[in-house]
This record gives sequence, C-alpha cells and structure tokens, in this order.
Amino acid sequence: MSSGLVYSHHPATLVATTALAISFLSTVLMWKIYYYRSGELLADAVAMSSNRAAAGRMAGVAHLLMVLGIIAAAAGSEVVLSRANGPSHPAWLAVILGGPALFLIGRIRLEQVVFNRIAIRRLIGIAALVLLAPPLSFAPPLLAAIAAAVVLLGVALADARLRAGRPTEPPSPAK
Repeated sequence: MSSGLVYSHHPATLVATTALAISFLSTVLMWKIYYYRSGELLADAVAMSSNRAAAGRMAGVAHLLMVLGIIAAAAGSEVVLSRANGPSHPAWLAVILGGPALFLIGRIRLEQVVFNRIAIRRLIGIAALVLLAPPLSFAPPLLAAIAAAVVLLGVALADARLRAGRPTEPPSPAK
C-alpha cells in the first residue's frame, strides 16, 4: 500500500526543500527579532509617551517598514524557489537581501519608540546585508537567501545574548 508520498532524489527537489527551509527560518527569525523586547513593550511605551499621537505614528511607520520588508523577503523566497541555482539579477538581490534590511530598518524605528535608542546590532545587520550584495551578485539566489538568513540569525543571537540573565528592561520612550 502506498502512502501517496513521493520522495525524489532529483536535485531540483532537494534545492526546493532547502529553499523552503531557509525561507521558514528567515520568517521565524524576523518574528523573533520583532518580538524581542520592543515588541513586548510597545503598548506600554506608547501609553507612557508624552506625545502618544507621535509615538503611535512612529510605531505605525515602523510596522509598515517591517511589513514591506517581510513582503519583499517573501518575494525573494519566490525567486529562490523558482531560480535557486541560476544566475542572480540585481532586482532579485534587492528583494532577497533588501527585504530583511528593510525589516531591520523598521525594527530600529520600533526600538526608538520604545527605548529612544538605536540598536547597533541591527545597524550591523543592515550593513552586512548591503556589503554582501556585490559579491552575491555572482552567486545563485539560494546563496543570497542563506546569507540573509545567517545575518538575521546573527541579529537574533545578539538579541538573545544581550537578554540572557537580565530582567526585562522597562520602556523609556522619548519625552
């Protein structure tokens, strides 16, 4: 009796599986980076702000940037799934690497609302994504997706390292 599942050793199947895993990992990492402290404390920070309307607008812009980054990253995943091993094109790299970078820019704005500061580790992540673009223009899209996931993993690990053993920091919005 057949289970109905077909396993293939075909290289395209293996590449598609890898690409799906990388896309899933990137999605999980973006969620983890979003929720890290600022996402947890956003409502309290807006409530504490001396200018709630401005804090709310800034939080809205932050979320818009993060959503646009996620949409671009999803478009990048589609490129990787359809052309994982082919040559890269600048527009493809723009969504594969630019999506996570735009997400991190939005996340920086969110941290400004909650803590009135900029996290250097997120700027480093953005810089890494920008600096990886030229050499990755000679690599297949799958390698660019892996590089983006590694950068996001680095940011998430830096967040976790910073938080380890420390109590949750209270919000400190701009006055």
